[in-house]
Amino acid sequence: MKVPICLCVVLLLIVSCASRPERLTYRLENAPFPHPERADGMIRKGIHYPADEHYSDNSVAVLIPEAYRKGASTDLIVHFHGWGNNIDRCIEQFELKTQLEMSGKNLLMVVPEGPKNAPDSFNGKLCDEGGFRRFVDELLDSLKSDGIVRTRRIGRIILSGHSGGYYVMAHILRYGGYRERISDVFLFDGLYGNEEDYMNWLRKAQGRFVNIYTENGGTKYETERFMSQCDSLGIPYVAAQTKDMAAMPAGRVLMLYSDLKHNEVIAVRKNLLKLLLSMEPWNDPVEP
Repeated sequence: MKVPICLCVVLLLIVSCASRPERLTYRLENAPFPHPERADGMIRKGIHYPADEHYSDNSVAVLIPEAYRKGASTDLIVHFHGWGNNIDRCIEQFELKTQLEMSGKNLLMVVPEGPKNAPDSFNGKLCDEGGFRRFVDELLDSLKSDGIVRTRRIGRIILSGHSGGYYVMAHILRYGGYRERISDVFLFDGLYGNEEDYMNWLRKAQGRFVNIYTENGGTKYETERFMSQCDSLGIPYVAAQTKDMAAMPAGRVLMLYSDLKHNEVIAVRKNLLKLLLSMEPWNDPVEP
């Protein structure tokens, strides 16, 4: 009996999706750690955070939506955890996989291990010049070898970070590489400093910048300064509150006040999901 070609294609797609994992964990040479600047660990407030426990894990988690489709290019959202956290707790605590799945976006979510369970914002090699490009290139080599993606060609990149994740994101925007591919920057209660890196990116690139801040998360003062600087430079922005916000407002620069606590701003009202749903179509600025 002959089987119709269309049925064969459907069966192959079903088998492919069924056999593809929802999460992969890679050990990458260009992951944030280890790094020479944390070879002896780090001391903060008299407490030593040894390298073998906090700065030696080169794990990189990749979350794959159930309906993920290989394309002519690969779109990524790279999320950075904050102080005292790690990739496993971060993914569960902030419902990263759930929100990615609910968005229906054809993205791979990448979560590199930063300073593991340590009060530190330094993300090792990803704070080095060109470090982000080397990291992404190595990751795509691994994904292509495993058949997760069809090509090493980058589409759009979304940077997302909570709390202390702001520091590595600022360095990526400054000189990490693939700056022209970064379409969106999501800061979840993390504007503690390095405002000049975010401002320079806003002035030179065309991407969207979203900053969600809280009353007591330590980011309100810096956010107000940032808005004042936007006013001085003539950069328009939307200032709003997230409490009763069913969807994210339109606008290239969003400065959003949240009444939630510092560790609630990502998942409690599904703000990551709302941001993913509000993304504009990507107009590739780079020729293939």
